[in-house]
Amino acid sequence: MTTQKYKNIIIGSGEGEKYLAWHLAQSGQRTIVIERRWIGGSCPNVNCLPSKNEIWSAKVAHLVQYAGRFGITVGTASSDMAAVRKRKREMIEGLIAMHLDRYKATSTELVMGEATFTGPIRLRYG
Repeated sequence: MTTQKYKNIIIGSGEGEKYLAWHLAQSGQRTIVIERRWIGGSCPNVNCLPSKNEIWSAKVAHLVQYAGRFGITVGTASSDMAAVRKRKREMIEGLIAMHLDRYKATSTELVMGEATFTGPIRLRYG
């Protein structure tokens, strides 16, 4: 097992963690982020943004349904859930790519895996 030294070790890449990591690394401090599952945390991957993406599709369908009340003539509308999911997945892929670019641009090391403390100042990850 190789031992490495870091100025900053951040476990998780959620909202607070990623911005802290990017700032520290840009300040010249050797920084590593250890992420178990979702690059950028749960918000851009499965929680906040994906749900809002689908909710917005429902809102558009609702607006079309009542367009006549506002003097707008439209044909019938139907939901294509495969297209809704595709749009959501493309958004998520774009957000992950943006996060990876930001890690690279700030020289923050990102490692996918779990972190386990093995002592007061020792951590094993991978």
